[in-house]
Amino acid sequence: MSDNEQLNRRGFLNAGLLATGGVAGWLSGCDQAPQSSAPKDRKPLDKRFTYDVSEYEKVDPAQLLFSEAGQIPTGLQTATCLAIGADDLLYVGGDQVIKVFGKDGQPRSAITLGEQPRAVVAAEQGRVFVAFKDHFEAFDAAGKSLLKSAALDAKAHLTGIAVAGEAVFVADAGNREVIRFEAQGQIAGRFGKLGGGDGNPGFIVPSPYFHLLAGADGLLWVANPGRHQVQAYMLEGKFELGWGQPAMCAEGFCGCCNPAYFARLPDGRFVTSEKGLVRIKVYDAKGKFLGMVAGHQQLVKHEQTLPVYRVACDSAGRVLALDPTTGNIRIFVPKENEPQRTQR
Repeated sequence: MSDNEQLNRRGFLNAGLLATGGVAGWLSGCDQAPQSSAPKDRKPLDKRFTYDVSEYEKVDPAQLLFSEAGQIPTGLQTATCLAIGADDLLYVGGDQVIKVFGKDGQPRSAITLGEQPRAVVAAEQGRVFVAFKDHFEAFDAAGKSLLKSAALDAKAHLTGIAVAGEAVFVADAGNREVIRFEAQGQIAGRFGKLGGGDGNPGFIVPSPYFHLLAGADGLLWVANPGRHQVQAYMLEGKFELGWGQPAMCAEGFCGCCNPAYFARLPDGRFVTSEKGLVRIKVYDAKGKFLGMVAGHQQLVKHEQTLPVYRVACDSAGRVLALDPTTGNIRIFVPKENEPQRTQR
């Protein structure tokens, strides 16, 4: 399944209704119910299944906490992943390469790969970890291969990677679980499979969007998209807490499975990215909605193709969003310290 899939809006809404248990799931947290609509050439669908989402594509200007300050062209035909490393270096992956850019947007180096990367994370000592469909590899700052894990089973579909000390975690959307590897690439544990008996809520992953990151708080944060939550786990895999609710309004996560991606700002706030109804939003460290980085109108140019933005945050509090339709990194800055717009 392509990450840049063309999404039928009605199909997207129908799937969301089923996934969240009907109208109550969709509208929890919303102040106002959406208006129903139906094509004129056929009998209207039951109002539970047909909604006009145009009002949710519009963003109250007061909710926009960021503005776009420029873009960095990557030159990638198929841009698939994004991460921030030391000194705010930008690591963007796609095609069969990881490209490294400076904070100023200038290219620095590149790591040639044998296949298309699915996720990337920059770790200590200049190491770069890259997830592929069924395994991961580690490289040094010069692009030399340091480690290649054994391949997982045929169902594996890795979509996220995180590093905490010497432990490497991957999100396997195919098997709907998180796998922990030891420093030498050996599997040390698994957790989160629905009905797996590990005492966790269980990951619900209806589509190949399953993201995670290691927090400075010592927790592993994982998107549980079918539950519309961001959840925290101890590094050994024990569930600690989660936040988020299904809702079409700005405060919640809508559709079958959101958020698709997330990142954290230096002060601990979360930045989330959604698919279908395309939005990049900001929540505080406890999951309280604060506002928008950008809404559907700012992020979508052609309704036939709804992009899913990878997001990352640098030390200056900028939000970097990878646009899969252009391959460019879009730069959003807090409005209170917005510089003059620049573009290379």
